[in-house]
Formats: sequence, structure tokens, C-alpha cells
Amino acid sequence: MVVSVGAVASPSQGVSYYERDGYYAKDDPEHRSLSAWTGKGAAELGLDGAVDPDVFRAVLEGEVPDGSGKRLGRMDKSGNRLHRPGRDLTFSAPKSVSLMALVGGDKRVLKAHDRAVAHSLAWVEGHVVQTRLRDKASGKMVRAGNQKMVAATFRHDTSRNLDPQLHTHAVLANMVQGQDGKWRTMANEALYRKQKLIGMVYRSELARSLARIGYGIEKSHADGRFEIAGVARSVVEAFSTRRAEIEAAVQARGTEATAANPRLAERAALMTRAHKRDVDKAALRESWREQAAGLGFDARAQVAEAIARGKDRSSPAERQGDVAQRLAAASRDTAVPVNATERAKNPAFEAVQWAVHHLAERDAVFRRTDLLAAALAWRPGAVSIQAAEKAVSELTTTGTLHAAPALESGDGMTTDKALADERETIVRMREGQGRGRRVMRGWMVSARLHRGPLTEGQREAVKLILGTKDRVVGVQGYAGTGKTAMLRRVRALASKSGHRMMGLAPSASAARTLAAEAGIETETLQRFLARNAGVAQGRLTKKGEREMRGAFARTVLVVDEGSLASTVQARDLLRIAGVLRIPRVVLVGDSKQLDAVDAGKPFEQLQQAGMKTARMDQIMRQRDPELKAAVEASLAGDIASAFAKLGANVAEVKPDNMAGAVAARWLKLSDVERERTGVMAPSHELRQAINGHIRERLAREGRIHGASYVGERLVSRGYTNAEKALSGNYAPGDTVAFHRPYKRIGVGKGDERQVVGVDHKRREVLLGGGDGETVRWKPGEIAGRRGGSEVYKAEAIELRTGDRIRWTRNDKALGLVNSRTAEVVEVKGDRVSFRLEDGRRLSLGAGDPQLRHLDHAWASTVHAFQGRTVDNVIAAMEAKHPHLTTQKSFYVEISRARDRAELVTDDATALQEQLEAVTGERISALVGIGAMSRDAPVGVAERTRELGKAAAMDLRL
Repeated sequence: MVVSVGAVASPSQGVSYYERDGYYAKDDPEHRSLSAWTGKGAAELGLDGAVDPDVFRAVLEGEVPDGSGKRLGRMDKSGNRLHRPGRDLTFSAPKSVSLMALVGGDKRVLKAHDRAVAHSLAWVEGHVVQTRLRDKASGKMVRAGNQKMVAATFRHDTSRNLDPQLHTHAVLANMVQGQDGKWRTMANEALYRKQKLIGMVYRSELARSLARIGYGIEKSHADGRFEIAGVARSVVEAFSTRRAEIEAAVQARGTEATAANPRLAERAALMTRAHKRDVDKAALRESWREQAAGLGFDARAQVAEAIARGKDRSSPAERQGDVAQRLAAASRDTAVPVNATERAKNPAFEAVQWAVHHLAERDAVFRRTDLLAAALAWRPGAVSIQAAEKAVSELTTTGTLHAAPALESGDGMTTDKALADERETIVRMREGQGRGRRVMRGWMVSARLHRGPLTEGQREAVKLILGTKDRVVGVQGYAGTGKTAMLRRVRALASKSGHRMMGLAPSASAARTLAAEAGIETETLQRFLARNAGVAQGRLTKKGEREMRGAFARTVLVVDEGSLASTVQARDLLRIAGVLRIPRVVLVGDSKQLDAVDAGKPFEQLQQAGMKTARMDQIMRQRDPELKAAVEASLAGDIASAFAKLGANVAEVKPDNMAGAVAARWLKLSDVERERTGVMAPSHELRQAINGHIRERLAREGRIHGASYVGERLVSRGYTNAEKALSGNYAPGDTVAFHRPYKRIGVGKGDERQVVGVDHKRREVLLGGGDGETVRWKPGEIAGRRGGSEVYKAEAIELRTGDRIRWTRNDKALGLVNSRTAEVVEVKGDRVSFRLEDGRRLSLGAGDPQLRHLDHAWASTVHAFQGRTVDNVIAAMEAKHPHLTTQKSFYVEISRARDRAELVTDDATALQEQLEAVTGERISALVGIGAMSRDAPVGVAERTRELGKAAAMDLRL
């Protein structure tokens, strides 16, 4: 965690930062010199230099030290004044930076850290600090920026385990001054919303300063974290015992402490926090040097080399360390290029354009805050926040980026490409309205539907699919409304009229399920699109076009789980359907369930744009009336009623026992009930922790037994194509799997190569070859940026007889399907034997790549469970996860069960409040810019124009 944000519980706690830190005792003169007032508000009050503890305490209590006697806060009913002291922003330097400063003794590094903190706080004051004011027009309280802050900084240099850890506490008092001169309390929401970006501002400025004084910077994580070049990973880890404690606590809890959910790591830090101890400063630093020597790490030698490299690199402003001068210098250095050629050569534009590609791959609309953070993470220190902000403004002016104010945060942005893709998808749907052929006449469909029981929704869906003249139609069906049974009836009737049904599904496992349960020949949507990419891209010959049109002339193409299709997939599918004149494309799904991983929500958007859609809302899955009522309430967004219907099945447990509590509920069941009960978790980390608890207990029971095979499994890093293109995102030990052959680097389709090193200067990844030779690979030029590869990290896994596993990739030759399960039946030497779902027995040796593509399988993620049905469910849901705790995930969790759904959470009240506030709905680009309504279909003008090679269409909405 580079920047953490926490509340200062009391004025006395805030003062404790001044009075004590590790080995600095109270009133230590050296410690006093490491504190400082900062902020325009502090300057207005005449607060400057070292922080006086009495003044600091008064400020935290809400007293404005200007002689006016004004005190902020409100009075409660008992006449007591209530005032929150403030917020603590903690800026933590990378471990290698701490080592250079504190073990190597480079005071220039300390100054670089101080400047980066000052730079960040100046940016926070100008872009983040807010107060609440009453709007005169509406009478409502609104947040207002342009406030002067009062803050005190305290630089510390040890962790609670007394490791070298350079960090600064910036205590922002709950006191700001507006342009009208009035003092008010501070609004804190933006601090948390922009926490990641604040960290990137600090990190970027620190990297820039370190580079200027002679240090090499090497990116260590895709999120923009870095270390100083030449400091071995083993040294960093040896001096990071506090980080190891926090990570162990997070793993024990089974939650995800990442940039996506930073508060989890902060909570783990509090759980494991020990009081700092007073020690002799000189003795402590000597012990650090002895430890470094034992590791073969000569910090002072590296400092001397950096000093030699860094002579005369810095500008006068940098040498003086004046923040205002540095901000002015940054502004002069980032003048906006006037044309596209100049922009292409400007690092800020390259960084922002990379960030756009990265974010737009997963979200049609993204936050400007996230865009800036991603741009700064591109290459640490390559650009300043000022340069990135100017580049974003310029790209918005030129039309590459568009403001999307409909995003809830208010700072949404989208791209011209996202808008064009959505418009084209809508146009292609509308072009087929009324221009197709009926599969069967309506009266014939109605007559044949009298045979066999169907709900009203199922009947309407069958009638629409077979009886319409529209080429593209939809079926919106809630979970458990019988969509598969409906498709079985469609297939039977279509085949009698001489038509074939062809299915497309989001995964190989879902394709097999649809084929087995509906009798429809099915493949994955991805495979169909890849096989017909030439059609979508306009590369089909006239002869090929005639032949393929003939092959699809009497085809009903069904896309199952249509809500999981991205906009680009829907666009390409409708391009192919249009060129080949496929009579019917049917999108079947549930817009209330989880959306696609990639950008867009075309299934819902096409409905809004007028796609004829049958609605299936009669739920038949739930056999328990209370559970059915809970599912229906969740669909209506009535979370309170849903919780009331679940009743005692909502269990609250201690935050550090989520995984254990879920596992215990499953383990107490009989063997028969275990087989009937699914276990779900929102994140992979919590899923793994649950699996760990279950395995441990099953081993004690003797269900898991015998010899052990210990190997490594490969876990996808989940990179976007933009992230795969950056060499700095790879680390030794990673594995790269190639989806296509690339002769230039000597790999074939399906080959896996291990990363043995990264050449940061040449931006190359060093891959170990099968012959022992090292291959240099530029992922930005070959495979990486076009999705031709996947990046994995390795994790240890143990397999014993009785283990239940899930395959994590397809293997056509072995007949294995991603997400299907198997049981370990024997471990003998370096071979593991499995019993597959179809009863086959398969034996894999240690050298078989498939043995690295599996995981334990008692618990699944919510996303992986979507589409499955079981009798009972035990589901975990963390109360405050900012991204995974949503109405959508709640609905999916409880709607999988027929009879009982148990929900395990760390705070039932907070969970209900979170679900009431967070729907999990993403918005489309057109909705983002206000060109479409969220809720109702709108008219679409018939004017279209070709947009370049992709033939994307532009509409006036």
C-alpha cells in the first residue's frame, strides 16, 4: 500500500504521531525537525515550520487558531461538542527506496521522498479537498472544492517490526477555508474515491526525482509499483517482515487486498498491529547494515554509484526543493502538442492513450480518476500528473475521449470507438427488423404449442423466435424461468420446418451443458467469432460468401447467456449474421445477472434500442416459497424484504473467520447433502481460503489421504491486452502461454515459456527456451497487444487421493473442458490419476502441461457459478467490498438454489446497506454521454455512415 487513508480517532491519537515513532522518543529535537505544517489554510493561520503539539491538538479539536475563538463541530442533545479530528494519509516509500535512504545513508533520497509528499499534498489540496455547502438554488447540501487545507506531516522511518520503512503521516485536519474566508469542516468522500490516484501521484513524482539523482527505476507490479534497480527481490523481502504479517492475515481471512479493494489490507494491518518500541537509533541502523551485509547487499556502494550518475542532473528548482517551482516547471515541460505527430512523440500522450486502451477493454465508461492513475502507472516516473491531465484534456477536445457525466461518480469518460461500436451494433440490429423470413407461421406455432406444458413467458419466447420477421430478437429470462426448456421446444419445432439450431455459449462448459440439455449443437461464442473473423472484417470473397450463405440459409443461431457478451463480440456477431444473411439470431440471457468481463452490455442495450424481446419472468426453480420470495425481492431491488425472507439463513461471523465459517457450514452436512450443496465466494482469494479449510478437515476425516503430489498451478494474472504489451508487467517466474505460432521468437500454438528476466532498458522479456537458450521477446510488438498470449503466475498446489479439482483450461486432445471437475483417485510417484465427470479415468505425469491448469474445487466464484443450479447454496459476501458486493452478485448467489440459500457475511447490517446502495450495473457509452436512456427504448435515426475499415455506423440518438 503506497498511500493509505484512515480516520484520526481522537486529537490525542493525532498528537501521538508527533510524540512517538519507533526509536524517536518524545521531544527528541531530531524528531521535531521531521514534522511540518503544510497547506494554504495552514499558511493563512500563520502555521509554519515544525509542528507544536499543543497547537496541533487544538486544531484537531476543531479550534481555529486565528484568535477568533471559532470552533468547528456540532452540539449533541447533551450539549457536548462533536467534531471528527481529521484524516491520516500515509505515504509509504518502496522498500528499496527505504534501504537506499536508511541503510545506504543517501540523504538525497530522503529529500526526494519529502518533495514527492509535498507535491502530492499540493495536488490533493487543489483537486481533492472539499467541503459541504448548501446550494442556494436547490437548497441541498453539495460538495465544493477549491478549499484551503490545514495539514501536518510527520516523517517516520521504521515499520512496527522495526524494519527500515520510510513513510510520512500527513494528518489533514477537519478544517478548511473557502474562498469566502469562512472555516468549515472537510468532506472526506473524495479522499477515499481518489486514494489510488493520490498514491500514483506520489509514486510517479518519487520515481521522477530518484531518476534525476542517479537511480534506475524498475517497475515491479502492473499497478505502477516500482523498486530501485539493483536491489534484489530477496533483499526487499528480507526487510519486509511487517508486509509479510499483513499478507498472512489477509490470506488467512481469504480476501483480496489489492488496488481494487485497498481497505482490506488496511484492516489486516490494524488486526496485526503491535505497539512501536523505543530503541537506540544508532544501534538499530547498525543492525540493519549487518543484516544487509549478511545478504550480500552493499547499500553504500549502490548509493555511491547513484551519486556519480546523478551529478548535475537536477534543475535549480529541484535542488531547492520548492514545490511551487516544481509545479511551475512541470507545467512548462508539458505544453500541449499542437498536432498528432507531436502528440505521438509526447510521453504523456502515449501514457494516456495506453491507459485508454487498458480501461476501455473492460469498461465502456470509466472514471477520469482511474484514467489518470493508469497513465501514471504506465511507466513509473515517465510522466507527471500535470502532463497526464493536460493530455486527457487535449484528447477530449479532439474527440478521442468524451465526457460521460451519467456515471455515478460524475467524472465518467468514454471513447469515440466505444460510441461507434455501440451505434453500429444497434444499427445492424435495426437493419434486420422486418427483413427476415419466418421460421414458422404464427398460427402453426400457436397450434403446436398446445402440446406440452409451457409458461406464458416460454410460449411468447417460442412464438417470437419462430414467428417473427426480425433477424435479431431477444429473450430476457430471469434465473430459473426455464430458458433451456424453451430452447428445447424451439429446436424441435424448427427442425420440423427444415431449420437447424446452432448454439453459441460463453464457455466450453456452458456449450456442453446447452448441447446436453437442449439438444442444440453448440460451440463457444469466442471460437465462432475467431473462425469467422474474416467475414466480420470484410475479407470474404464473393465465392466464399455464396458458399457460406448457403450453409447458414436455414439456421437459427442462439446465443446463450447473452448478458455475458461484450459490445465488440455483439458487433462482430451481427456483422457476420448480416453478411451471411442468417435468418435468425436469438440473444438469450438475463440482464439482472453479472455482465461480461469485457466492455459493454449489448444484450440490455439492444433491448433499450427496440429489439423485439420476449420476457420470461415466471420463476420455477425455487421450491421453497420463502427463498423464491427472496429472489423476487432481489430482482426488484428490495434488499430489506429479501433479507427478511432469508431470515436466519443470513449468518454474521467475525471478519477474520469468513472462510472458516463458510467451510464449517458445508462440512457439517452429510455426504448426500454435501453433493447437493454449492459453495460460492465473490473473489478467488476467498474461494481458495474456503477450499483450504475444507481440505484440512477432509484430511483429518481421512477423506483425503495417501501420497502427496506437490507441484505448481498456473493462475492467470488477468491482464488486459494493453497490460500484456508492457514488458515491465512481467516478472521472473511468470509463464507465458501463446495462442498462436510466432516464428520470430520460435514458439508454436499452445507453447508455454517461463520468464527468466526482464530487460527494462530495451523493454524486452527474456523467455526460457526448450533448448535452454534465452529468447528476447518484445510483447508490445509480438502477441502481447493483440491478445495472442496469456500471462500466468505460479502457485504451489498439493494433490492427494480424494481431492476434488477443477480444470482451468480446455484440452481438446484429452477431452477436458475448462471449469469441469474431477476427483483424484491415485497419486503414485510423479503421476496423478483422475476420475472425470463422465466416468473416464485419466493419468497425467509431472511434465504434462495440463497438470498445471487445475485448482481445488469445493468452492467456486460467483461468476463461475452463474448458469448452474443446485439444491442448496452456501455463499460468502463481504459487507463492504467496493466492487464485488452488489445487487447483481447477491441475486446470482441466492438464485442458484432450489431449496435453501445461506448467506455468510462479516456485517449483516452493513451488507444490507451496501446492497441497497450498489446495484452493480455498468452503463453503456451512449448512456454515459446522455444519448440513450438507462430505462426506456429511444428512437434511433436512420442516417448511418461508414466509419473506416471497420464499417462502424454512426447514429444520431
